[in-house]
Formats: sequence, C-alpha cells, structure tokens
Amino acid sequence: MNMIEPSPDEKERAIESILAHGLTRPKPLWRHFHELYRALGFRHLFLNTAQPVISSVALMAGFIALFPLPYNEYKNAVLFAAAPVFFIFVVLLTETAERLNALYELKMTCKYTVRQIAAFRVLCFSLMGTVFCTLAHLFIRFPDAGSFFRALSLSLCALFLFSFLGIAVMRHFRSRWMHWSTVLLWAAVGPLPALVFNKQWEWFLAGMPIALTAWIAAAALFLFLREIRQFITMQKSEVAYHAGR
Repeated sequence: MNMIEPSPDEKERAIESILAHGLTRPKPLWRHFHELYRALGFRHLFLNTAQPVISSVALMAGFIALFPLPYNEYKNAVLFAAAPVFFIFVVLLTETAERLNALYELKMTCKYTVRQIAAFRVLCFSLMGTVFCTLAHLFIRFPDAGSFFRALSLSLCALFLFSFLGIAVMRHFRSRWMHWSTVLLWAAVGPLPALVFNKQWEWFLAGMPIALTAWIAAAALFLFLREIRQFITMQKSEVAYHAGR
C-alpha cells in the first residue's frame, strides 16, 4: 500500500503546529503579577504590611533628620544614602514578619507562595520608594534644575541598585536573616563614604554628569526587573515540582 507523501506546505504547517503546542513562550513579568493580583487582590497581597510600611517611613525620615553631617552642605550625599532606606527596611520587616508566622511553611506550598507574593511586594515597595524620593526632592531647594535632576537620578541609582541586590539575595539565599546582608552592604556603600570622605564624596556626587547617573539608574532598574522575573520563574518551577511529587 502506497503512502501519500505530504507536500512541503503540509510539512511546514505540521512543524509549526508541533512547535506551537510543544513550546510555550515565557510570560512577561506584568502578566505574572496581573494573574497574582486577580487571584488574591491587594487585600491579601499586602496583608499585615501596614506596620512595616509605617515603621520604614519613620526610619527614612529619622535617618534624614539625624544624619550627622549638615544637610545643606551634603544634599547629594544625604539623599544618596537615604534613598534605599525605606525599601530596604520595609522588605526586611515584612519578610521577618512572614517568617515569624507559624503558617510560613504551609504558605510556601500553596499555588502562590509567600516568596512569589514577596516579589510582588518588592516591586510595589520600589515604586513607593521612587515616589518618596521624588517628593523629598520636590521639597528641597536646589540652585538650578540641573542640580535637582542630578540629585534625583543619584537617589534612583541607589534605590534601584539596592532593590536589585535585595531581590537577588532573596533568590539565591534562604537564610532566615538573609536580608541583614543587604542592610550591612547599604551601611558600607550609603552613609559610610560621606562620613569618611566628607566633602570629597559630596563633590564627587555633585560632579557626576546627569546623563551618566540617569544611565546607571536605568541599568539598575533593568537588572532589578530581570532579577524579579527570574525569581518568579524559579518559584513557579519549584511549586510545580513539589505539586507533582
């Protein structure tokens, strides 16, 4: 019995059909978070986070007010050091509160784990930190628009850099006190140079071109979003693995 040989067009369509069903394109980051939001809503996504948020706002305001160097002479240094304070401590306090919860291990086995929810919160907290940085700069008197945009881009550099480091620590380490490493790193990179080098550090920050600081901030934001996407993908794979066991 002779078999009918498929035409080249039929072969091409068959290959495309196999690839379409066998390969799935990775979802964009916004789709992951949209599905998570539709499933849980803001009420459950930010459950028990009011106290960490309020505490972190107070810590950020207190840090700026109690910085040991005169603010008028060290605007760039103070803003650079203060920008990540809210983000770092709200993530630290929220994660600590979750881990102290007796249901933490159970939540890790649900469809949306507490670490996936933490990734959503991290993104939202970074956006909140951006808003706080912008508002802080609007209430400060700068001699010209160039100084304003330079200070703002410097602050966003620090914020997105430590946002990236914070989610990277969450992805690679599972220690109960892992977020303290980000706090220690911020203490070394944020306020310490101003305390050690004084005016030299302020002059260095004030002399950086706006285009350079904006480029660094954009690069740090890109790394941050990419790390979040990898974190979400890793968590979904782990949930699927445990569900299939």
